[in-house]
Amino acid sequence: MGRKDEKSKLSAIVTIDNYSGASYILKNKTLVPLKRLSYNSNYFYATYLANKDMIVAPIDVSASIDDADLDGLLEDRAYEELGLDSTQEYIIHHQEIDSDDSTRRVFQLFAIERLKYVDLFGPLRNKIKYIDFIAPAPLLYRSLYDMRILDSNAVHGFLYFTHYDTFVAFYRNGKFLYSKSIQYSLDQIYNHYCEMIGERVDEKKFFKMLQKDGLKTLQSDTQQNLMKLFGEIFISINDIVIYTKRAYDLEVIDQMFIGSELGAIAGLDEYVQNYLGFHSTPLAFDFDVRTEEWHTDQLQYMLAVSAFQYQEAPEEYVNFTLYPKPPTFFKRPVGQIVIMTALALLVALALPIYHYVSASMNNIQAYKLKQEDDALAKDVAKYKRILREKKIEYDKITKIVQELSSRFAAKEKTLRKVYEKKVHYRLKSDQLAELSNDLADHDVKTTLMLSNQDTYSMLLISPDDTKITKLIKTISEKYFKEINSVDIEMIQKDKNSTFYKGLLKVDLQ
Repeated sequence: MGRKDEKSKLSAIVTIDNYSGASYILKNKTLVPLKRLSYNSNYFYATYLANKDMIVAPIDVSASIDDADLDGLLEDRAYEELGLDSTQEYIIHHQEIDSDDSTRRVFQLFAIERLKYVDLFGPLRNKIKYIDFIAPAPLLYRSLYDMRILDSNAVHGFLYFTHYDTFVAFYRNGKFLYSKSIQYSLDQIYNHYCEMIGERVDEKKFFKMLQKDGLKTLQSDTQQNLMKLFGEIFISINDIVIYTKRAYDLEVIDQMFIGSELGAIAGLDEYVQNYLGFHSTPLAFDFDVRTEEWHTDQLQYMLAVSAFQYQEAPEEYVNFTLYPKPPTFFKRPVGQIVIMTALALLVALALPIYHYVSASMNNIQAYKLKQEDDALAKDVAKYKRILREKKIEYDKITKIVQELSSRFAAKEKTLRKVYEKKVHYRLKSDQLAELSNDLADHDVKTTLMLSNQDTYSMLLISPDDTKITKLIKTISEKYFKEINSVDIEMIQKDKNSTFYKGLLKVDLQ
């Protein structure tokens, strides 16, 4: 499985066609063919497993099966239902596919004999030591949906010819559904063609003719033989299409893409459209990857994209590799033992080392502080002496300031009294005149009026005691800024007359 913590160390992706021997390196969005394949620990190595080397078949199980028991159950069911040889060991992987039945789960199984696997990938492993990613070939088309090259809301078929294998794969809503190989690889097509015409033609010229002219060749005999040969091929493909539509409840296949290791075969997409009756286009996509070759196998592009996506989310991909890079040293058992031993040793030595280091640091710090303390003691004595002298001067000055402040305060008080007398003094005649007017306004008489400094006493007489009350209220409100207090003794009715009497005292400011 891929490891995200090591991903940043991998500087490039190397894609390998283990069947043709071709290999490429993807670096900085450029795919370059390799002349010689060799191992580099900073590279991520990816290859694929051809469809015809696997058994691909669906198996359904109850939806109630626990995920922990799923691998064992599917392996047992694979031996029972797929006719696997019980004397052989198989490498089995699975991928869940959509199911309309909520009570059942459907899985597409991919299985290969271990001995066959070792024969296929053992030589490659000897050459590059480790193989990080081995993808089932039909699952590479997922890259077209991950990169949003194809719309995931459709049913697509993919037909691809290689020298080793030709297979058809179907995807529904961007997810793998089913795949099947046919007995017409490019090498087999060449052999069948030679049998049809009764002679061996030059192999390179034959494939060059397929690349250039395809089914549209101007040589009528060649065209007729190719049409007949591909007619047999599409009988097999039509059988696969019929089975897939029935087994997976497909009403229609929206589009089929046809390609080959050689590139597009001219006229083949039109032949498919006429023979199978659904829209067909060449399998040639833009993966936003630069290359100097005029044609590069599309499986190499898809393998490179899948390898990159696998490093991002390894749990989402089927990986057949038995030869992954080992974990980093500290993640291996021996590395973890080394770590634990080192930690135990550090713990054992930590306390003595800590005490020794602490004691040494304390001694150094104490010596440094002693030197600083001696220097500071001299400064402290100096500044204490200065402070004593300044305190004596301060006390003398404070005493002088206090004496001067007392003199100033007495003179200020005298001056304020003089100022008040000159500025704010009111003649008593003015005050008496105003009070007399207030008495007349309220119909109140007085028979006696005395003054003592700023205090006036008046004996008030009125036929109505309320008039006396209103007078007092008026005086209080009118002269509230000029008086300290207004007071009147009890207002009483005169026994010898009908008048009310009361003694009013006004204390002016």
